[in-house]
Amino acid sequence: MITILLHRLLQSFLLPPLNSLVIILLGVFFFKPQKRIGKILILIGCISSYLQATPYFAYQLNRLLAPPVLDQRMFKDAQAIVILGGGINNNASEYSVNAVSNPDTFIRVRYAAYLAKKNPDLPIFASGGAIDTKDSEASLMKKALVDEFDVENQIYLEPDSKTTTENAKYTSKLLQQYSISKVILVTSASHMRRATALFEHNGINIIPAPTGFYSLGYTTLPLLWFIPTGLAMATTSSILHELLGYIYDVEIKS
Repeated sequence: MITILLHRLLQSFLLPPLNSLVIILLGVFFFKPQKRIGKILILIGCISSYLQATPYFAYQLNRLLAPPVLDQRMFKDAQAIVILGGGINNNASEYSVNAVSNPDTFIRVRYAAYLAKKNPDLPIFASGGAIDTKDSEASLMKKALVDEFDVENQIYLEPDSKTTTENAKYTSKLLQQYSISKVILVTSASHMRRATALFEHNGINIIPAPTGFYSLGYTTLPLLWFIPTGLAMATTSSILHELLGYIYDVEIKS
């Protein structure tokens, strides 16, 4: 639990909005003894805060990590569909249950259901453990696939992983027990590069099936692309999280 707390605190300082606020506070700290340095830091902090909250910046950042969508004819050699959890909403009293998949996860579930209907013979492996609730991400994804999308494919659970590294490690072991070496991997577009690298590191060949691409919207009013929004900042934060995760999990640890 302490490790998770420290991990999330570090994330908070590296991601918006706190990353920009820290730079601004440093500028305020240096303003009196080093006025020029203080001004520069405050300006950098303000500019970075603005950029990270614009839809255009979030969109371009998403393009940096998101792989292209493949022709689904390339899925024909797959032996299974793997779907990765992206979080849980444990405040779901409207459903009279303890928890449900959060919006990011549900987008992945919806696309996995779409692919399952087109590939009814492929088993589905749902990967994701429990952190803040007794329900695992895997079990909640299975429930949504069956109850809300009427998926009839065989569904297997990997309910213990709490990170993308563990997703890849534990799910790969489970796949190998069934002699499966090539899978369709369903996860968010910004998460796909890191997830693919980690699964392939564990001996699984990946056919990427990204979903949840960030849309600029308002194509007829591009001026709005540069007006800061909370959604754009949240998207930037999520994508920067994946970028930092890729650097740490793939470039440094591997």
